[in-house]
Amino acid sequence: MEIFRTSVTLVSLCLLHSSLSETQSLCRGNLPPVQHVALNSSVTIPCPVLTAPEMVFKLYKGPEEISYVRINNTHIIKHNNGPRKDFSGSFKVNDTNNSTSFILNSVTVNTTALYTCEAERFFPPPFQKVEHKPQTIVFVEGRPVRKRNGCQQVNHLAFWVVLGVMSVYGVVMTCTVFILRIKLNAPFKDRECRRKWQGVQHPTWQGFYIDTV
Repeated sequence: MEIFRTSVTLVSLCLLHSSLSETQSLCRGNLPPVQHVALNSSVTIPCPVLTAPEMVFKLYKGPEEISYVRINNTHIIKHNNGPRKDFSGSFKVNDTNNSTSFILNSVTVNTTALYTCEAERFFPPPFQKVEHKPQTIVFVEGRPVRKRNGCQQVNHLAFWVVLGVMSVYGVVMTCTVFILRIKLNAPFKDRECRRKWQGVQHPTWQGFYIDTV
């Protein structure tokens, strides 16, 4: 089912964003990762690694730029939503490995789209665009996604296995006892039948004669 939904999403995005440039195109054969998220939850869009003291990161929803962030020495000094004033999100820099990402908050069904993150180096010169442009497909579920507890699944599986073994054992034991009972009762029935037939004795016919002695 998830594969079917993913395929439908990819086809829809290909048709919807057919006007994208070659570097942004989804339909050229490279399959971006797909993130299935629940309504009103958050989703992380990865961006290029921070490799210079001063960089700019731009987030695109399809062909439309929805946000950009300017960073100077790992500090966010400028955050502008551009034409999308309704953009609800933030930008994060991981101090451990300098990875960066946009975080979309309170997602809705309209959040479903292909997202591309681009980066540009401003300092030290020369100005240069980062070739790596991560793309992510965000697919917002129509209803909240319930997280399944692995421990509960294992416990339920163990319960049904034990119940099945006990049921089979009970059926086997019942059949065994029933068969043994039939075999044990059979000799007694044969004896009773024999006694009944032996108990009915017909008297021998004696002829009428006179003892003349």
